[in-house]
Amino acid sequence: MSHNMDGAVSAAESNPLSDIGDAERQVISYAALMGKEFDFSVLCASTEMDDLELAEQLENLVHKGILKELNDGDSYAFVRTAAFVRAYRDVPSGGLKGIHRKIARAYEKLHPDPTPEIIPEMGRHFYLGGLHYQSLRYNQYAARLAMSAFSPDVAIRYLERVREDLSALPGDHRLEEAEVLKEIGEHYAEMGRDELADKYFGESLKKLPEDELTLRALITLARAEAFREMNKIGLARQYCEEAIRLLEKSGHRKGLALAHLSLARSAYELGEFELGIREVETATSRFDPEKDARDLAYSYVVYGNMFAAMAGPEPQARATEYYQKAIRILEPLRDVRELGRIHNNIAIAMGFSNPRDALHELMEARDCAQKGKDNRFLAWVYFNTVELHLALGEEMEAAQNNAEARRILTNFNDPIGLQQLTLNDGIIAQHRRAYEESERAYLESLQQEEKLGYAGDIVEVLLHLALLYDEWGRRQDAARVVFRIEQIGTGHVHPSNKEIYENLKRRLGI
Repeated sequence: MSHNMDGAVSAAESNPLSDIGDAERQVISYAALMGKEFDFSVLCASTEMDDLELAEQLENLVHKGILKELNDGDSYAFVRTAAFVRAYRDVPSGGLKGIHRKIARAYEKLHPDPTPEIIPEMGRHFYLGGLHYQSLRYNQYAARLAMSAFSPDVAIRYLERVREDLSALPGDHRLEEAEVLKEIGEHYAEMGRDELADKYFGESLKKLPEDELTLRALITLARAEAFREMNKIGLARQYCEEAIRLLEKSGHRKGLALAHLSLARSAYELGEFELGIREVETATSRFDPEKDARDLAYSYVVYGNMFAAMAGPEPQARATEYYQKAIRILEPLRDVRELGRIHNNIAIAMGFSNPRDALHELMEARDCAQKGKDNRFLAWVYFNTVELHLALGEEMEAAQNNAEARRILTNFNDPIGLQQLTLNDGIIAQHRRAYEESERAYLESLQQEEKLGYAGDIVEVLLHLALLYDEWGRRQDAARVVFRIEQIGTGHVHPSNKEIYENLKRRLGI
């Protein structure tokens, strides 16, 4: 920053717009509300100036170093951020709404068939101009464009504007508000922010008229999925059953199929695979293969998950078969979020039989998570690579990926993910033969898992702890942990770990 001899800041530095005239100030005010870069034709229509007069004012501002010309004069940009910020702040608050309205109407006049690049800007100016009908329309369109680009966070921003517009319009718009709240909740769910998703689903149900049975059922079902993702399976099933009762009243075939698919997912989480398969069969029988292709693909993924969790080569082969069927449907639909999950599940099904190929599948899953901006799932992909890297002797990569997963999950309330990170700390430490460090991590992971309360996951941690004690030479401690597994029930030992568990028992003479 430049100073005078006595140390005072120069006027030009304290106010970069100090030497512009009134006509230039009007132009710069409109330009600042359009953005750091702006279009000449829209600025001209907004200010209602003659194009030659406007060009002269812009040339003056270029000469003073405030603006620069782009694209042979078709657009301009502020040279310095300080000048842009000052121009924006200098617009009288009483005139903001009026200028935004003029800019919005200029866009609409010049672009009767607006391109996807322009629609969000039109939505912004109509919203800030308080023109609620137009704002609602363009922001709804902008939200759809954001979702087609796999940007749920951006879509939420546009839908929050739509929600405000609906509240400001005359008449009863409770049904439309409920639909928007449901959509916001779904986008939060896609981002892995299930508690926020449930909050919006709850608000949506409060807005909904009592006679809207089908939409009430679908929101209730969305709420069930949010609870399932939060590992609250009892509540998830309760909401599913409520949704089914409502859907049977309204006769909504697809909704019933989705409800049974949700019940199948809950059954899978509890290891009730036979029940889960029956629920998936019920769901697939109700889907229309042409109209409901995406949902049918999701059903195939759940089928695959069920079979992947079973022991033996035949179930594993069937799992791969169903995963590939889902991929064939979803690839043309460019559903990167679900494709990522399938690649993740294929990697888990492969396990240690082919760790290099499994890692390749996880890298495919990582790319899908990044394209879909699903950071929570991205963290899960990273921590799923840990044991595969260790199997290949790549300890540094394992530790780096677990650290990256932890960095991402600090932004989420994800007790399951955090427990897995702690378990991985123990696995990595055991690989280094840092047995005391490994024991501490396993015991912390066990404590976390006992709070969550899922027997299968508790048994998984106990098995890691028993194997550590066996490797460490602490056979009595290993036997004590095995007896605890027996008390919980060997049926909770994952099929992929059955042989490892039986071999451990033989070594311990149990």
